[in-house]
Amino acid sequence: MKYCKKCGMLLEDTHTNCIRCGADVTIAENVSMYPIEVMETLEEESKRKKATGKIVAMIIGLVVVLVALVLLFMNGLGSGGLKMPATGIGDTETADAGTGEEDADMTEPEPAAEPEPVEEEPSRPVVDGKGTYYDYVEVADEAGNVILTTVLPKELSVRDLYTDYEVYCDRYPFSINYTASNEDSVVRFTYLSPRRLWYKVSETGQSHSDEMDLTNYMTYFKYDGDRSYLDPLLKQSYPGAKFNITNEYDISDKTVSAIEELAKSKSDELFGDIGDYAHVGENTTYANMDYECSAKVYEYEITLSDKNVLYCKYYVPSMAFNLMYANSDYNDRGSITEWYNLAILCYETGNIDDYEDYSEAFDIFAANTIPTDLFMYISECYGKEIQKAVADETSADPLDKARLEQYGSEYANGEPPDAFDAKVLDILRSAGAKSFTGDNSALYLADKYNVAFIDKGGGRIYISEAEDEYPGDEYEELKASETDAPEAKNNEEGSEAPEEEAAGERVAKPKSENSGVE
Repeated sequence: MKYCKKCGMLLEDTHTNCIRCGADVTIAENVSMYPIEVMETLEEESKRKKATGKIVAMIIGLVVVLVALVLLFMNGLGSGGLKMPATGIGDTETADAGTGEEDADMTEPEPAAEPEPVEEEPSRPVVDGKGTYYDYVEVADEAGNVILTTVLPKELSVRDLYTDYEVYCDRYPFSINYTASNEDSVVRFTYLSPRRLWYKVSETGQSHSDEMDLTNYMTYFKYDGDRSYLDPLLKQSYPGAKFNITNEYDISDKTVSAIEELAKSKSDELFGDIGDYAHVGENTTYANMDYECSAKVYEYEITLSDKNVLYCKYYVPSMAFNLMYANSDYNDRGSITEWYNLAILCYETGNIDDYEDYSEAFDIFAANTIPTDLFMYISECYGKEIQKAVADETSADPLDKARLEQYGSEYANGEPPDAFDAKVLDILRSAGAKSFTGDNSALYLADKYNVAFIDKGGGRIYISEAEDEYPGDEYEELKASETDAPEAKNNEEGSEAPEEEAAGERVAKPKSENSGVE
């Protein structure tokens, strides 16, 4: 038996890939002969010993400095203290009656004027009894590029980043899987980055519903609503379990409005000259387009095979675009769906009390775990290389550390995310009712919060419902404003395609003229 070091799954020796996270377990660095909790405990013990040694050294150094200051102060009083006048007390008049030379010899120089003490502005007193502290975390890839920012309870101190640079996609070819849990692994938060997938059903038996098109960098996965990726993920993670949805709701009206606007905009775009939209082939006809979108939170009770129960919450913003297609050259017709998971955010625990205690923290995690502009820039740059390779009928060079370093150095002068990705980021930021912004910082929180502070250097934030709370001078106060997302445009001039166009057909042109719409 062996264990996957990325997710801790127990595997058979014959497994070549992890049955939970898909990691290649033929690579030594991805495999452990011991449960991952044992290895983490040993690593934490080593870290604690190192930290204890540093603290002892700091205390000894502080004691030495204090002793030196005391000795210096005492020495100064002995040699430079107050001196008595040479003529004795009361001899001032006798000295004044003498000659001018005597006066010159006897007069002591006037002491230099003492500088007036500068009054320090009083610091605002710390008042933090009604709020909550969280960790502000910046997550970097192996090249040091900050690709994700998140907000976490400090107790979730076991944090891991898994990256996949070989995703078969030309929109999001770079994938992030980030997890945070407490030391006992009783509570776990997970983030999965945006994915684009395809689902093709052919009436002539040429189905591509669960496979990869390596030539065109397309990953096929069965689509059946907004939970299409979540449900198989849960079944893979918890084999033999029973899944019961106890509650579902929209994360916010603003998010629903924002995702509806992006989905409609993308749908309108696909009514144009879309070329070989799904790489079905030249001269493909597309028709009868519709779209779906959702910004749902789902609460689950998962009964495991050993009868233990997991209490879970998942946030899955998603979009899908559906087309009918026909290609006479290949005698092929059917339906094609392009769909996007803009994120999957998970909260899992086996304790109902923990579930209630951390439920609000997960809402903050869901609203503030957002890929950076740099992550989008890397995905877009590498995606363009993939598109060029597909057009040239070659393979794209792999995304590795050297290429990540290159993109990171280029980003300083790079352009912001394209219009589609900019809207995706807006959707992810709209889950909180309020935004709190400052110098290069932003938080997205529930409407009940009235103050928010951030100490980026210390990796901490503080939030409170009370307006008079203040965590200290090292924190920057963030200004609150409503996160009004643009409302979905309906019945505006040019926003709706005419009925006859909606029912019409578009014919794909050769790849050399148009390789498809992103």
